[in-house]
This record gives sequence, structure tokens and C-alpha cells, in this order.
Amino acid sequence: MRVHPFRFLRGHQRDRLAQNLQPRNVAEGETVFLRGDEDDRVFLIARGEVEILDPRRGDDQLVTVVKPFHYFGEWEAIFCEPRLFGARARGEGLLFWIPGQRFRELLRESPACSQGFGTILRDNQGIFSGFDRFTGRLLKEADEGYINIEGLLPLYRSLHPAIHPRVTDPHRLDTAAFHYALRRLPENVTRTFAFLLVDEFPHAFDEPETLFPVIATAARRRDVWEMMPGKNMVLLRNGRSDLIDLVSCLCLYAVEAQKIRERLARDQAAPRLQRFLSSGEGGDEEDFLRTMPFSTREMAGIRSIWPADTPQRLYEILRHREMIGIDVRRQRRNYNMRRGEYWISQVARVTRELIGCDPTDLSSERGVHIVSSNTHSVTNCLNPWFPEHQSAILQWGRQEQHAALEGAWRHQADQVYALARDYFAVFPREAEIARKRALAGGQHWLDQTASTGIQVQVIDLEQLRGEAYDEDLLPVPGGCRDLVVNIDYAFGHQAEYVIRNLLTLFGANIRSISFLGKAGALAGERGDLLCPSAFIEQQTDQFQPLPGSQKELEAILAKTFAVHSGPMLTVEGTLLQNRQMLSFYREIWDVVGMEMEGTHYYREILESRELGVIPRDVRCSFLYYVSDIPLRAHGGLTAPLAPHEGVPPLYAITRTILNNILGGGAL
Repeated sequence: MRVHPFRFLRGHQRDRLAQNLQPRNVAEGETVFLRGDEDDRVFLIARGEVEILDPRRGDDQLVTVVKPFHYFGEWEAIFCEPRLFGARARGEGLLFWIPGQRFRELLRESPACSQGFGTILRDNQGIFSGFDRFTGRLLKEADEGYINIEGLLPLYRSLHPAIHPRVTDPHRLDTAAFHYALRRLPENVTRTFAFLLVDEFPHAFDEPETLFPVIATAARRRDVWEMMPGKNMVLLRNGRSDLIDLVSCLCLYAVEAQKIRERLARDQAAPRLQRFLSSGEGGDEEDFLRTMPFSTREMAGIRSIWPADTPQRLYEILRHREMIGIDVRRQRRNYNMRRGEYWISQVARVTRELIGCDPTDLSSERGVHIVSSNTHSVTNCLNPWFPEHQSAILQWGRQEQHAALEGAWRHQADQVYALARDYFAVFPREAEIARKRALAGGQHWLDQTASTGIQVQVIDLEQLRGEAYDEDLLPVPGGCRDLVVNIDYAFGHQAEYVIRNLLTLFGANIRSISFLGKAGALAGERGDLLCPSAFIEQQTDQFQPLPGSQKELEAILAKTFAVHSGPMLTVEGTLLQNRQMLSFYREIWDVVGMEMEGTHYYREILESRELGVIPRDVRCSFLYYVSDIPLRAHGGLTAPLAPHEGVPPLYAITRTILNNILGGGAL
């Protein structure tokens, strides 16, 4: 076969393809398909030429001419979209076509053919050029010291983020996407005009908490202070992920705030809002909000974002006009200790307090197991307090008719863990007792994060020997003196700096490194599990295969959960994903899910192995549970997981990782 990249097919694959090819003779000027057609056939040209037309630029606006022994129509088959362009025969010709579904099967059967198409789409057709333009301009302006949000908005809109489906619709609000962004931005964003982004505190503001009010962020760990009305200082984490996330969320905010502002301005709502806020004119808040120019559904979405002070927020958006200025100040040639180094010195201090020995002086019999997970699942599973109080917690949950008891549960202990946060909020004394019980079992906390946002628990397994903790965990073996160092989730590129410091601190004593996370999926359902076979970095498509030992853990989890194995994509940011990008990696790379840290963690592990910082036989595992399915309607991050969807897979992975540690990797 002479058509590139079909020529990479093996003989038996070409024979099967030939059986699926359907001939079509075309006359001069004959329409092959029109823009907007729901048609995913892929065409190969045996004779003649075909014009690709863009009717948006005029009836006969020519995009390109496809010549014999070439193909066209693959875009819609890969991305599952209506036809983007039209196609018309340029003279008589002979075409062959295959159904889109058969074409997608062919890509999975032949990695060589799949990669050929991927190279053409990425390099020749530049399908990710929009991402490159957005991040390129953002990082360039950050280096220059000032970011212009207004200038970034056209580039942001051109991305069509999957989580922001109405980004280009000027008439309909996207309150779900708006809510997502606002939960990841400072609480006072509607009245903030200036942001000062720093990676180290300016000398004059070394202790900002003593100088300025702290501003909360609901769903993202950010250190933010209000320096004066209308101006925030934000401490960025290491790497570029935190910067990209913050600015992309501000772009989403600006797009939706502009829609709200223009709607209010057209309705001349400013005087009514001002009178209501100053004197209460207009009745109670519910009655007044019904006079605002929003549909019932839109207002319900806005009220879910701001249930307490909706009129005030609308007034602030109306007056703000999305006038956001961002100054960026980064430290250079700094010989002082940075936050990452200060954080790792605190980890060393906690370790000394626990076992009376500095991490750099551990005896060879003291193995260290690094776990990147969260602040609760590992410590809960190893805390004897939970089985001792399981009945009381469940009884309280039933009395309260708690939502955590709804749905199907495999383990009663999982229900206990799901209830624990609210139980402790009602009974704070019990929370303190549970913490003391964990402390007696060898758990020490590093609550001060040195502004890294990463909490740490160091657990001495020797002190847990003989204790009764989670019933599905193995007992601590006799003679075991190992430590578990559990760190909270890092954020994107920050993972490189975090894991590098931990690996150099514990070095030759490290026996295993495990990563537990949640991920978006391109396969399966919410609550399923993902076991990566490799990582692909979105920015460069760098491919890093993982060791076959993952298969052992996959087999254990597959006994009770649906497990999907395949490459995982490490993305630049949650908002830097669109349907085309996700479809590309699903069809070309056979990717099963997306996350933000895997590549960065694994690259540092490989480097440390090669340099002799850690032993070459260190066990390494990456496991994820599915939190969202972005290509599915109503399956994205804007629809939160119910407790019975998220807690069981999270704790199943936690138990698997801990049993792998307690069993010495022999599971």
C-alpha cells in the first residue's frame, strides 16, 4: 500500500483492510461530503484529486488539494466530530473509504500506523498549537513580570477547554464551569484588581500572616494574603503548574463574569442592586433576585456559588469589569534556603523526634517507604482507634441519616472512614483522642508545610506491631523497623522538587515508592481503577514505560474492582484539556487516563536510580481511581463524586499499597 501512514501496516493487516475498503467513483465537481455532516468515513484516493473547502470563508474557499495515494477525512474519525470542512471531487476519480469505527480499530491494532497518524496531526497539522500559543504567551509574560489577562482571553477561548463547554457562547452562562474556577481562586476575586505573584516572600513581607488578612481558597491549596483592598499577594509553588492553573482559572472567571456583567448592564440592574444593598429596597433577597436578568436555572447555579451574599457578588462583578492586573516577582541568584529545603529539614526533624535518629544516619535495617497519597487514608488505615470506635461512628451516621451511608459499600470500614470527617467536626474531643491513639501507634505529623501545601506523616511500623488496625491489612511482621513517609498530593511540576528532596534525604534506605492518586479517565466508569503501564508528558509526548511489577498490584485490585491498564497522560493543567486533545491521546496513544504529577515523579526516580542516590531495586508503583470522565456528558469534574463512588476505590488502593509494604513486596 502506497498511502502513508497506511504503508506501516503489516501484510495481514493490509489484507484485512482491503476487505473493508468500499469503492466510490466520483465525477468532476461531485460533493464527497459537506461541512457539518455526521460522517466519520476515512477516504483514500486511488485516482483523481479532491478539494477540501471551508464554507465559512466563502462557497469555494479552498483549504487544500489532496492528490492520489493520499487520504482525507481522518479528523472526524479520530475526534468523533461532525465534518469540519467540505470535500469535492476535482475531476473524475476513484476513492475508497472505510467506516470510522474500523479505522479506529486499525489504529489500535497497529501502533506503527497509529504513531504515523499522530506525528502528522501533531507536527504537520499542529493540532496542539493553541495550547502552545497560550502557555507560550503566559510564560513569556510571566518572565517579563506582567501578565495581561485581557490579552490571554482570545487564546484561552480558542482552547475550548472540556471543562468549559460554553466558553465561546456569549449568551449562555456556564455556571458549573464558573463554580469550578471560583472554588480554585481566592475568595475575594470579585473585588480584586491586582495580583502580586511571588515564589518567595519579598524581604519586607517575610511574615505576611502578621501583616495581612489571609484569604481562603475553597478547593485549591493556595497561600493568599490581601495586602490592601483590591490587591492580593499569592505565593506560587515550585514549577509552572501552579502559575498555569491560577491564570487559566482567572481566564475562565473573566469569560463568565463578562457574560454576567453584560447581562446586568443591558438590564440596567446597577441602580436596583445598589438600592437593595444600601436599604433593602426590593423585598427579601429571594424576591429581589427573581428580578435579575437570569433564567431560573442560571440563578440556581449562581446561588449555589454564593448562597449567602449573591446580590453583593453580582454588584461587584458589574463594577469590576474583569480589570485584572498580574505582577510576577521571582527570586533569582538567591543563596538563602528556599521553601522546599526548609520543608525537607522539617521532615528530618519529625523523623528525629519519632525514632531519635536523623534520616541521613539511618541503619541499613531501617527501610523507608515513601507514599504519596493524601492526609487521611494511610493514617486512618493504620490507626487502631477506628476499629475500636467503628460501632459508635456507624450508629451516629445512621441517626444523622448521613449521605455517606447511601449507595453500595463493599467494606463497613470504608463507611466509617467516609463518616470520620463530619463525626470529628461534631465531636472535636474524639478527634483529639483519635490523634493521640495514632501517636501512640507511631504516627507523627508535620502540619507546618513551609508554604509548600504538602503535609507529611511519618509512621514507625515497629510501634504498630501487635496492634489491631484495618482488618484487611497484614500485621506488622516480627523484626520490622521500617518507616512509612506519607506525603500529601503535590501539584504538577511541584512533584519534581518534592520527590527529589525526599529521595536525597532518605537515599539508600528507601525500599519502595508508591503513588496513589485520582485521575480523569478515557475508559471505564467513575470509581474504577487505573493502573498505568507508562506515562506520556503532554508538552513533549515523551514516553516513559513503567516496570512490569505493576501487573501484580493490578491483579490484586481486579478481584473486586474494574481495573484499566494502559498509558497515562500527564497534563499541563485541568483547563488545558479539550475534547480534541483527549480524543487524540485515546485513539493514537491508547491512553486510559489523565493526571498531573506521574511523569514528574517518575523522571526523578529514574534519575536517582541512575545516579546511585537510591537503590536500583526500589519497588515503584502508581495507582489511581477514576474521579471524572471528561469526554462524557455530565461526567467531568464539575459533577463531584458521591462518597460511595470515591471512598471505596481510594481505600482499596491504600490497602493494596500498605499490604505491599507490610508483605515486603511479595504480594
